[in-house]
Amino acid sequence: MPEKRNIGRREKQKIGSGIVSPSVIRFPRLEGLRREIYIFRSADAFHEASLLALRRAKTTDNETQRFNLGLVYGVNGALAVELYLKLLLEIEGKQVPETHDLQKLYLQLGRESRAKLKKRHDELAKDHQLLSGFSKRYGIKMELESLLEDGKDVFKQFRYLFEGIRDRTKGLSFFLELFGQVVRNRILDHRPEWLSEEPTSPTH
Repeated sequence: MPEKRNIGRREKQKIGSGIVSPSVIRFPRLEGLRREIYIFRSADAFHEASLLALRRAKTTDNETQRFNLGLVYGVNGALAVELYLKLLLEIEGKQVPETHDLQKLYLQLGRESRAKLKKRHDELAKDHQLLSGFSKRYGIKMELESLLEDGKDVFKQFRYLFEGIRDRTKGLSFFLELFGQVVRNRILDHRPEWLSEEPTSPTH
């Protein structure tokens, strides 16, 4: 039977100093403007990661790799949209539900914001090359409500695709990248001072 591992003096000191103590809060909840900027930049980073995966998927000849990179594109892209939506809800003083469901988050927004997002998205969708290609390939409508209904659970579905998707009979992809950028621009409508910190001009 293996002997119990003795904790040396140095390890005891670490525990006593709080380095590994579970009672020490090392990541307190952010508040105010600091919280908003953190969420915004995190969403930007996940969006950029999704685009890097998509670009790599387009250059590989390995079908398995292309498929897996497509999942990476969807998971990171959906998480970016989720964070943008949750930030917009916070900025507009709405309740933020604990969910990954993008449709639920969108419907939690006020009527004015939903109308502006829908109008801008549907205007841009008509000439959006990637979205148009997806629409033809998967046979879906390009209107925002249809895309949200179809892709509301992509973050969960793509991560656990090996568990299967009940009642799904058509192809699966991530169609909400454009929507995420429209939400991002809506955030900047509320926080125009952040534009001076943009590394490049907004995409849309």
